[in-house]
Amino acid sequence: MYIKTINRQIIELQRVNTMITATHSSLGELIRHHRKQAKMTIVQLEKLTNVDKAVISRIETGQTKRPNLDNILKIGVILKLPYEKIIDHYIETEERLEVLYSMLNDFIQGSNLSLITKLGKKILSSPTENSIDLVEILYEKAESIKESSVRLSLYKLIISYSRAHGIMPYIAKGLMQSYFIERDDFTKLRLTFSSGKSVLFFEDFLTSEEKGLIYCKLGVHAYYICLFEESVELNKKALDEKITDTRMLANTIGSLSNGYYRLGDYKQSKAYLDKYKTFPLPEVKDNTKLNESMLHSANGDHQLAIAILQENLPHFGDNALLHAVNQLIKIYLQTKNLSAIEELIQLEEKILYTKYVTPFKKSELAHYFRLKGDYYILRSRVEEGIKFYLEAANRYAMIDLIEKEKECLRDIMNTHESNKEIDVFKTIEKLKIHLTKKEG
Repeated sequence: MYIKTINRQIIELQRVNTMITATHSSLGELIRHHRKQAKMTIVQLEKLTNVDKAVISRIETGQTKRPNLDNILKIGVILKLPYEKIIDHYIETEERLEVLYSMLNDFIQGSNLSLITKLGKKILSSPTENSIDLVEILYEKAESIKESSVRLSLYKLIISYSRAHGIMPYIAKGLMQSYFIERDDFTKLRLTFSSGKSVLFFEDFLTSEEKGLIYCKLGVHAYYICLFEESVELNKKALDEKITDTRMLANTIGSLSNGYYRLGDYKQSKAYLDKYKTFPLPEVKDNTKLNESMLHSANGDHQLAIAILQENLPHFGDNALLHAVNQLIKIYLQTKNLSAIEELIQLEEKILYTKYVTPFKKSELAHYFRLKGDYYILRSRVEEGIKFYLEAANRYAMIDLIEKEKECLRDIMNTHESNKEIDVFKTIEKLKIHLTKKEG
């Protein structure tokens, strides 16, 4: 008897749950449910909304397949229905593309990605339009959106839909645009580089200009994460394609010069530098001076490298100044000219005031702190040296340069081995703090 009673209660609960769920299964039923909860008649709702009671009745019973959105929103305000809940249900009833596009235009300024995605899916499911045309229109809409999270959400939708329908060009385009957004997360540079390379499986479906763009971006990206051989290979492929943007073409050639320099091929580095310095861009002059000094130093002519850098130091722009200071400190460390380094450190306020937005610039700032650590160790100011090694390690970690981070931590351990008087427990505590920040 007791078991039968429990079973009846369970069945009743399930029935009530089903009724509640059904109450919210359509827009009309949602409105009717909340009107009754508010103990309001249709006539009362008519007076409060100025929406005809016959219209309200047809909406509630589902006789109006495409209710006017303004009327729905007026009703929603009176019944205190959440705006997003109304739109969520309204999307299910609306079939007119022009209305859906208008709603999408309203929503792309917001942050409700689930509703934006639902709208995108509804647009792509339109039975009246060609699927390729629908994807093309949505892709063009996504390109015009400023908010990166909204763009990414739509590109992901385009990729999924294009895969399901075999629309290869838009798989390629969607993956490419997703990569361009995701690569801006500097904490995942290695991961996003791998995802960016996946675009190349579909490169035959991209235009020559798009291929030039993806190769260029990947080439620079590879350089950021110290994959110099891959960087050179990708940048050379970029030059084989159509690059219409002058700055992008200049950056590709400049990146090739830098890549060959890192590989120790100074002849090729110089050849591409000669091409790079022909571009009439404001940053080219500074970058050329920097690279020329690097090549002179690499070939053993430190004095000429120093002369070029010192002569141009007062004239370098904010971004070039950091690179020049780093180059000079490296040379002065090699030649044990510590007093000259002390003079360069006086420029630190200006260096730190500058905002660095690319991973390469951020890595150079991390490099500055590591060099500063080397300098203080040579000056036997060991605690300060360790402090700057940790600062460098933190900054490398923020741009996913894990090997560089490890090198800084090894610098600390090596310093301990050669300076036994240092409080090892204090340093271990600092390392723990560094690792805790990283995990957090």
